[in-house]
Amino acid sequence: MEMREIYKLFEKIGTLTFSTIYNGEVHSRIAHFNGFDDDGIYFRTMWNKPFARQLMDTNSVSVCGITDSKILSHDENHVPNFPPGYSIRLIGKVKNVEETIIREKAKDNESLKLAVHDMDKYPAMKRGNFVIYSAKIEIFDYDFECKNRDNKIFRTRFNFGNYPFNEAGPTINDKCIGCGKCYEKCSFKAIEKTPSYKINPNKCDDCGDCISVCPVNAIELSKVF
Repeated sequence: MEMREIYKLFEKIGTLTFSTIYNGEVHSRIAHFNGFDDDGIYFRTMWNKPFARQLMDTNSVSVCGITDSKILSHDENHVPNFPPGYSIRLIGKVKNVEETIIREKAKDNESLKLAVHDMDKYPAMKRGNFVIYSAKIEIFDYDFECKNRDNKIFRTRFNFGNYPFNEAGPTINDKCIGCGKCYEKCSFKAIEKTPSYKINPNKCDDCGDCISVCPVNAIELSKVF
């Protein structure tokens, strides 16, 4: 996926949750991206804030968002209602970008012009520009009521800047006896028979139903993203 496409997926959401680590704690705040180019995705803050200092100390960030923050509602029977949409999450490596570089890039990059405006307005932002240059990303496209397709989710994982990642979902190993109980139990239509049983990571929600019914423990737990 091209950087422009990735940026547009985040931009459609707008405000996002940015998380960093400090003394073993997860620190989160609301922010947004402000540009992209072939080097990565850009965002900014004031250099003196804990957010910036944590980024400089760890060179790491996690970002996530959802197309509708009010997505979850319930009917009169307390059954949740999820209109179709998507969530997206990113785990990546960041580096601080010098003010002069941002100003030079902004001459030919419309998406970075606001960064120049903000640096002129807030001097502390001159040292607070960052770029995510390497990351893994997951897009969780959901349609739980199957209004637009015949399966509940479509999960896509990819990377840029050679950041390593694992595919979603558990896997079926060679202990499988072909009983088909996992296939019958899966409500996400993620288990395929080709001719042996296999889990499609793009459709799997990692709900655990298949693991709960397997009589021979042939389903291995999913790996961390």
